[in-house]
Amino acid sequence: MNNNFGSNKHYLTLSYVAVSVLIIAVIIFCIYMIRGAFVPFVIGLILIYLLNPFLELIEKLLPINEKVRPRLTRILSVSFVAVLLVTLITIAFVLVIPSLVNQSSELVKVLPELLANVVSSFENWSRQYIQDIPIGIRDEIDSSLANAGEMIIQAISEILSRTAVAVVNALTMVLGLVVLPLFIFYGLKDKEIIRSSVIGFFPADFQIHAVHVLRIIDRILGAYVRAQAAIAVFVGIIIATGLTLLNVDYGLVLGLTAGIFELIPIVGSYLGAVPVAIIVLATAPEKFIWVALLYLIVQGIQGGILAPRIQSSAMKVHPVLFLVSIMVGSEIAGLWGVILGPPIVAATKELIAYFRDQNTQLIESNDAVTIIESTETLKEEI
Repeated sequence: MNNNFGSNKHYLTLSYVAVSVLIIAVIIFCIYMIRGAFVPFVIGLILIYLLNPFLELIEKLLPINEKVRPRLTRILSVSFVAVLLVTLITIAFVLVIPSLVNQSSELVKVLPELLANVVSSFENWSRQYIQDIPIGIRDEIDSSLANAGEMIIQAISEILSRTAVAVVNALTMVLGLVVLPLFIFYGLKDKEIIRSSVIGFFPADFQIHAVHVLRIIDRILGAYVRAQAAIAVFVGIIIATGLTLLNVDYGLVLGLTAGIFELIPIVGSYLGAVPVAIIVLATAPEKFIWVALLYLIVQGIQGGILAPRIQSSAMKVHPVLFLVSIMVGSEIAGLWGVILGPPIVAATKELIAYFRDQNTQLIESNDAVTIIESTETLKEEI
């Protein structure tokens, strides 16, 4: 009897898991179909994960007894964080944004010319150092360089030609950005209420699993977002400051670009070095060695100290699986797929391990019940 009950419970749990996976898959598919409208809310979720640790710290420091008035404590903490965030954004707009906008506008205007200069300089340099190469091979190299220059300029032109499409898509995002502050405010204030509502969506027998699933996702996604953001901010600030001190043109833009690329795990640092190298070679080639030294120092600190310490608690996935998740994510959802692919894979891995352990425990429990029943039967026969 107990064995049949355990078996039925086992299949019932698996059914809940299957239905939950199906529901999640349908939700993800629907989000993918209207993914443009969800970009602001993805940004909002990232900001919620970034701000939540500060919120919890402020709650502990407030003199109000959290057990007596928890909602008041939460509202005051969220309000304080909101004021602090608005203050920082205002300071950024006053001190940084104007220079960043000016540099970006100027760079967009001169970028095709800079790229052509880089290709021309590289061609001159190659002719100087490949005199001993046979003429046939030399012609192939020259042809490849010329084609590379044309491909780069064509790619830039294609990007600029998509501006109209980007503007249309931006209109969809405007409404989302308008409601973004409210989304962040209520997401921080009512985090536990939202969690309870999600858990209550599941049947009573599966709610304990829903709690553990949400904890796993929250832990991995939160740790990953905070780790990548911390590394990106560090790299962006140091690169921008270093390039500015070296009097390299467009230092703020290049620092911001390097920081954004750092959001992409593993390959982000290498991708971020490409625009820095191109712009420096085109505008100040005599400073290339110093810029390369700056980048090597920053990447040494990032790869040798920050990344292992910060990301160790967030990711326990083999680098090969990381790269696969980046490629698949890029194909499915573009830049957001590249950024969010690794934590999704890591969370999936943890969830599979959790349900596997639950299944093992259930089987062991059923075996134990069978052994006890056999022992009782043997005692009765004796």
